[in-house]
Amino acid sequence: MTSTLLFILTCVISFFASAQEQLKVGEITPDFILKSGDGKEYSTKKLRGKIIVLIMGNRKIRKEDNEWGKIIQKDFERNNHVATFIVGDMRSVPSFVPKSFIKKYMQKKPAPVTFLFDWSGKVHQQYKTQPKLPNLYVISHTGRIIFRKSWKLSQNRYLEFKSIIDKELFDLIQKDKANNKE
Repeated sequence: MTSTLLFILTCVISFFASAQEQLKVGEITPDFILKSGDGKEYSTKKLRGKIIVLIMGNRKIRKEDNEWGKIIQKDFERNNHVATFIVGDMRSVPSFVPKSFIKKYMQKKPAPVTFLFDWSGKVHQQYKTQPKLPNLYVISHTGRIIFRKSWKLSQNRYLEFKSIIDKELFDLIQKDKANNKE
């Protein structure tokens, strides 16, 4: 009986500890450098000044990640203030599958937005992603997290998500106009 209570208490404490570890809106985003399939490096530091949208997931939820990527791409592909990426957690890929095979596969069936390979899972660990749902992050032009949710796509959720990006775009454009007047 005592060991059962101790086990339950340990589970409850670890659940709340992991919930507290989640990145919060307002925090500075962890920096990373990842490569796309064509070998180009992307860095959150180098992208400062843009609004960064990250769709983070693993191979088991790639379809859902792609759905988010398609709808975001449709609305923001012509906007040079917004950079959208799918960040793939590659730890779930069997170790016997060569990276070159995966890269070729991704070239044949490309993601709707730039796909970045997180081979070691380090970025997913830094961002504390959940494995069963797409993890969505919007990072302001100053490098702060302004949105963070683990969501399946729905029209209402997308409209809420898009409103965050639209507001940040409005603020960024207003800032640019003010700087140009000076």
